[in-house]
Amino acid sequence: MARGTSVHSRGFKSTADVVVIGAGIIGASVAYQIARRSSLKVILVDKADGPAMGSTGASVAISRCRYTVPEVVRLAQSSQLAYRSWQDFTQLGATNSDYLELGALWVFDKTSKELADDLDRLTENGVAAEILYAADVAEHWPELNKCVQPIDFLRPHDHECRSGESFLYENTAGIADPAGANSDLIDSCRRHGVQVTFGQGVSELVMDGERVSGVLLEGGDRIHSGIVINAAGPWCNWINDFAGAQQKWTLTPTRIQLILREWSESDPRLPITFDGSTDSCYRLERSGQQILLVSPEISQFMETIDNPDDFRGTPDQQCVETTLAAFMHRVPGVKHSGRTTGLCGLYTINEEDNHPVVGPSEVEGLWLANGFSGHGFKLAPGIGAIIARLLTGESASFDPDVDENLFAIDRAPLATTGGVLA
Repeated sequence: MARGTSVHSRGFKSTADVVVIGAGIIGASVAYQIARRSSLKVILVDKADGPAMGSTGASVAISRCRYTVPEVVRLAQSSQLAYRSWQDFTQLGATNSDYLELGALWVFDKTSKELADDLDRLTENGVAAEILYAADVAEHWPELNKCVQPIDFLRPHDHECRSGESFLYENTAGIADPAGANSDLIDSCRRHGVQVTFGQGVSELVMDGERVSGVLLEGGDRIHSGIVINAAGPWCNWINDFAGAQQKWTLTPTRIQLILREWSESDPRLPITFDGSTDSCYRLERSGQQILLVSPEISQFMETIDNPDDFRGTPDQQCVETTLAAFMHRVPGVKHSGRTTGLCGLYTINEEDNHPVVGPSEVEGLWLANGFSGHGFKLAPGIGAIIARLLTGESASFDPDVDENLFAIDRAPLATTGGVLA
């Protein structure tokens, strides 16, 4: 059946109030947040064989709150509180994920006024943060180079370091387990009556005139539904195209390369480090035996992907070498040793402002949770709450103090510093 065609609305095999397409961290959060505060019948479907097999499984899984827009700070803060109190949030007696607080240091070239503004925006919205001076950083993490001069990767040997004098530090930033958190949310969904179906993708949206009224699954099952929520990650454009929806924002599936290198017990216990010299970031793995390095945010390492089902899952050798060199610039005293591995995932980048599109689309019956630009895991619990409140009118614990139309499809572009570190 051709993309964008309609399926006649007779002969449905099942019905639901809400169908959520995509059971990654966003879709599972949406389904759970709806189910925990309402009696709506929710069906969650995913083409993968289980949770965290798409973008969620390759998430860096950092929780931090430095954003340009105060409402997004509060959204990230509410989500961080959920990750920190994961058993309470999921209402599970035992969970696969927990929260490891590492702290986050922003090594950026900022004036004193810019740093003060960043700090005020965080603390005024409930985030524990402080300014660390160069001497403080040297005392806590003597291995870290405090250079803030951007590196020209075309001429790296010409680089001359310029040390920053003060830096923003988020005290409670940390990491969760992305696969474990996704699995926990699926368990919570099922405990609250959500029907979860893996291994069946959506082959078409069912149209009733100009309205979306359900989905046709690849196995032939049809589900009639009053609301269909597209949380399909890098497959979101394909779903939206069925209904001719979401023409305003440019949402681009983009291959992101992550490098893992061995880290011994004698290596330093570093904070999460956001590196303005290279537009990359680094964080220890939960085991402490590896460190994860996000490749520099330059075009040659961020490949646009036309087909999310077909992309290379391992990093390019040039990217590995450049990322390791950038990391050695930040931590020059640590000798490279041991085995280096890596993986690749897909971010769906909103080219206009790096913020997602969340809420009803311009096509009746179709709602969106798309274009998270690498911030999906950080914001997932709060995004689920936004959609659930819009849909049910009900509030619940851990809800963010933000307007539900913050990321509406018809909004003006929001302020951003740009890129994955926005």
